[in-house]
Amino acid sequence: MKGKEHIIDKIISDARKIAASTHEEGVAKAQEIINAAEHDAKIYRVKHKEEFQKEREDILRRRITAANLEVKKMLLAAKQQTISRAFDQSVHAIKADKEKYKALIKSMLKHASDGDTLTLSESDKDILTSDFIKKATSELGIKVKLNPEYGKFKGGIILSDEKTDKNLTLETELNALRESIEPEIAQALFGDLE
Repeated sequence: MKGKEHIIDKIISDARKIAASTHEEGVAKAQEIINAAEHDAKIYRVKHKEEFQKEREDILRRRITAANLEVKKMLLAAKQQTISRAFDQSVHAIKADKEKYKALIKSMLKHASDGDTLTLSESDKDILTSDFIKKATSELGIKVKLNPEYGKFKGGIILSDEKTDKNLTLETELNALRESIEPEIAQALFGDLE
């Protein structure tokens, strides 16, 4: 039996030596792979550092450009809003001098044809009375029907016949005027901000 035990001990001893050797080889090989990976990572970092820096700068430049664009959009919107408010306030300025406003309405009535229906703004019912309309149309030699319902516009008039409407509201007139003079207004208001 001693021979048998000796053989078994020898096999176990050899197996332990092989296992230890395999383990040492594995650890050494793993360390070799780790060292190679660390070396490759260092080379990669050095090699690509300049690319990363350039990419970072490109990203920053794009974001700055986008932010500048957004600021320009916001500034343009604020300018448009300011100009719109100025035009809205001009309606009140036009109507402030009632006699001049009536003269403006009378000049608008020159576009009326006999039989037109005249619609007035609800906000003008105290200024543009039926007596004023009768007198103005009589002086112009035209006959219009006064619409019993008031319009939902800020001022001016609407002349209607069976086929067409002539929109002479202050909003429409000012919008037409706005297209032609807005650049001048923008220059007067914001010229020094450009």
